[in-house]
Amino acid sequence: MDNELIKKIDRLIESDRANIAADVIRLVNIRSVREAPLPGAPFGAGPQRLLEEVLKIGAERGFVTRDYGTGVVSLAPDEGEIDLGVWAHGDVVHEGIGWNYDPYNAIEYKGCIIGRGATDNKGQLIAVLRLLQIFKKLGIKLRYNPALFVGSNEETAMAEVHNTPEKADVKAFLQKYPAPRLSLVPDSGFPVGYGGKGCVRARIIAKTPWDNIRLEAGKDDSPGKAEAWLSAAHLASAEGCECETCADGTVKLTANTAPVHCAHPQREGNMITVITSALLSSGMLSEGDALKAAFLRDVSVDVAGEMFGIDCKSGIMGDLTLAMVDVRHRDGKPEFGLNIRYPIETTYDRIAEGLQALCEARGFEIAGIQRGTDPYLLNRDWDVIDELTQIANEQCGANSAPYTVGGGTYAHVLPNALVYGMNGCLPPDDFPKGHGGAHGKDESVSLDRLQRGMRIYARALLKLNEMEW
Repeated sequence: MDNELIKKIDRLIESDRANIAADVIRLVNIRSVREAPLPGAPFGAGPQRLLEEVLKIGAERGFVTRDYGTGVVSLAPDEGEIDLGVWAHGDVVHEGIGWNYDPYNAIEYKGCIIGRGATDNKGQLIAVLRLLQIFKKLGIKLRYNPALFVGSNEETAMAEVHNTPEKADVKAFLQKYPAPRLSLVPDSGFPVGYGGKGCVRARIIAKTPWDNIRLEAGKDDSPGKAEAWLSAAHLASAEGCECETCADGTVKLTANTAPVHCAHPQREGNMITVITSALLSSGMLSEGDALKAAFLRDVSVDVAGEMFGIDCKSGIMGDLTLAMVDVRHRDGKPEFGLNIRYPIETTYDRIAEGLQALCEARGFEIAGIQRGTDPYLLNRDWDVIDELTQIANEQCGANSAPYTVGGGTYAHVLPNALVYGMNGCLPPDDFPKGHGGAHGKDESVSLDRLQRGMRIYARALLKLNEMEW
């Protein structure tokens, strides 16, 4: 590897900080949450607007841009078939509540950009884009043709990249175009992720309605707030909840907990645990409502799936996790959503059977179940993994081993794909607990971390230029 060239690249990365910040803010300010499909916008207006902005940036800066018509675009330094793809996503989860900053009016504060999607995944998207600009500026020609790919449905189904059962008639990227020979996905941490858990999403509904309760909690995969209305005007307080009497004589309870990523549910539960526990402690529930509330509470803390008999331990991928993410009021009945991440040692069928059996026993039924990405595991002995690991560890001052991921990334569906950093989440030191993380309140990305990621990727691209893969 040319040390003088590396020094030039590092200097340009260091001097590019203000431009990195401006570009991240430019994308964060676009609210790219999935919405109802529109003509020419399969995942809603926001994600499509984000893709159009990325294409605009690429054209401004002399990249070869392409819109594949599936919710995926690419920016390449040169014409020709793309050999290596770096895959970022521009869609974000819902912003939720409880922010101290405006989620779509991003600012720079203490070396961080704050806004929804800053660290998942718009900061990384811009870091890769700016690095490719530096390569163009220096006239670096590689033996392979790299490109930045940007998708717009990663947070919900990755349906823009691969076919899903509910969109079997829609041609996604992989059904229409060849994948790059090698793909890198900067949507986790360093050094290298070479495998990942599978995902199952389920909706479960009570067979009978509530008697005197209305309960709503969470919003898709961004939990944090729960509200319940109870026909008991003399209920004055409930532990862990705000309590107020409404004009119609009902009592409204509100519970808030910090939102966390679905791949990392908290053993103490979340806002659903708090509000159902308060309802059960009130002594005001009918027998039927108490049974329903108890089931919701029990599931909300069953983060290993033990109640359902689907728990699974894994020394390679980490144990199965179960997250209860929301509760909806549907036809008078409670309906809740589960997000399950499972290792390669178990199966979708076993999970589906376990959910079905317990629901039947507790007076609930499955309203819908979605088989997401399956678990995957690449050959740990692949020399590319070792080389990329060494580069990342040298720059991070670490001695970390390659790992497998719990969250879903494009590496689940792309062939020959490795997760490669670049975790940018290092919130300002004065942020309160529960603020600053991916999918959380006041999501932030560290500019220092992004620049470190750029240095790592620069060395990785040059090392790959010396290898056969």
